[in-house]
Amino acid sequence: MTYSTRAARPRYRPAIAAGLGVVLTVGCGFAIPEPTAPATLPDALPSSGTALTVVRLALQWQPQSQFAGYYLARDKGLYRAAGLDLRLLHANPEHSSLDMLRAGAADLATLFLTDALIAASPRFADRSVESAIVQVAQLVQRSNLMLLAWKDMGITKAKGLDGQRVSYWPGGFSTSFQAFFAAGGIRPAVIPQYYSVNLFLQRGVVGCAAMEYNEYHRIWQSGIDSERITAFRMRDYGLGFPEDGLYATAHWVRDHPELARAVRRAILAGWTYARAHPQEAIDAVLAEARQAGVSTNRPHERWMLRHILDSIFVAGTPPAAFGSLDRSAFASAVLALRSAGLMDQAPEFAVFVPFEGGASP
Repeated sequence: MTYSTRAARPRYRPAIAAGLGVVLTVGCGFAIPEPTAPATLPDALPSSGTALTVVRLALQWQPQSQFAGYYLARDKGLYRAAGLDLRLLHANPEHSSLDMLRAGAADLATLFLTDALIAASPRFADRSVESAIVQVAQLVQRSNLMLLAWKDMGITKAKGLDGQRVSYWPGGFSTSFQAFFAAGGIRPAVIPQYYSVNLFLQRGVVGCAAMEYNEYHRIWQSGIDSERITAFRMRDYGLGFPEDGLYATAHWVRDHPELARAVRRAILAGWTYARAHPQEAIDAVLAEARQAGVSTNRPHERWMLRHILDSIFVAGTPPAAFGSLDRSAFASAVLALRSAGLMDQAPEFAVFVPFEGGASP
């Protein structure tokens, strides 16, 4: 199994005005200031003679605003400032980010919490502590996962999906849907969804998977009013768990704890910058999408960025929650997965999240 690593795009200007919401110190001592004290990012990146450590990060999907903070951390030199030559890889229907991590094609990967928990359980980790998955940072704090169904095809309640053709993503993204169906005693005829919701739009299935920040808006953009759709939000059924987090194998984190911390700090800084500069974030996403040949548009990426930022920087939560996994959210996800028969034994919180509370991996 092989994967290609695309060379990083040339960085933008090394010095720009900044006003960001928290102080995040990157590995070499560079800090991002509070918005009340605007400052600039470093006037100079490390010299060309400075050795950078190559780190490969696999993102869950193709370029879109879901990953804006990762792109900005690269474009603004935050990885380089931390001594990193961080290379972003994008997953596809054939190879998920978890596949890349397990195959050794990536050092870190973004995953949903539920998918990472299953991957971290002994059943899927070959009963080896070293091959287990551990979390480096938790970015998306609340669920955006949905199932959408046609009202005029008779779907107004979850039970209506029983025995019906429903499409959702195979592999890692399916965990919450499996738990949703198991909890409701629902047995749909599952159809792989892959790239698009075209089968749903052509009424080949009664329901399909969607992210509130992505496919839900795409369907609306296609001319389908929301009144025609029944939306089952996983968070309304006790399955609204945190989503995108940053993960690595326990072996890699044990051998490279300072690298893991440096990547974490740079990524958190990138997302903080995206929050303060949303238009610049959208520009970076559109440039990345064009280079990858991904079709998108500014209104859609603006919608996605707003929803992603609202899910990372959740209103009413303390600043310390940024980048961290809440212990109660961890426990709720474990309980739901075990109740649905998707996981037998859960990892201990302190083992699964070795960087929480300043702990050492």
